[in-house]
Amino acid sequence: MNVYFVAPPSQDEWIDFTLAVTEVFWLLPDEARPEGITEAGQLFDGMIFETAGLRVSPESEENSPMQPVPDVEERVGFFQRPDFFHRLVLTLIHNLCPGSVRIERNDSKLAKYPGWELPLLWLRHHLKRPELIAPGEVDEAALTDDSILYHLEGYSSHNDDPDELLCRWCVIVGMDDVLAARLNQAHSAA
Repeated sequence: MNVYFVAPPSQDEWIDFTLAVTEVFWLLPDEARPEGITEAGQLFDGMIFETAGLRVSPESEENSPMQPVPDVEERVGFFQRPDFFHRLVLTLIHNLCPGSVRIERNDSKLAKYPGWELPLLWLRHHLKRPELIAPGEVDEAALTDDSILYHLEGYSSHNDDPDELLCRWCVIVGMDDVLAARLNQAHSAA
């Protein structure tokens, strides 16, 4: 997966993005948050969002007193298998800062990557933002599958039963793998 920064977001877009990421951080169970981060404010260094290989700022290089973000169209190295939190963040920046990033997946490696379906459904439900769209191709049938939604709805910090959270997380990981394989099969058949 490659992320390209195309243009800085507006101040309003950036504020909406940072508030949404902060809300997501607090809604997720501890296990789904970035490792070593215990407060949402740790995700941001001033006006820069940076965690585990993803670095985003609303300011251009000349206006930022800190380390600048990659120049326009510069590729950002990303993970072999982006985790749930980072797919949530990429879905948010795609929607809340339109035109700021371009997210691409290598079609020859689709099965290696979990898809956008689960993060998209989780965000739509927990942030009450049904208008959100995925940054890439999705399995439309998965978006209307009640069994998938059932597990995603219960996967939040409001659920204090650790056994249930673990069970739901195991199901979510399994669904991620199945959906990635289904998307890969669809591409192979085409």
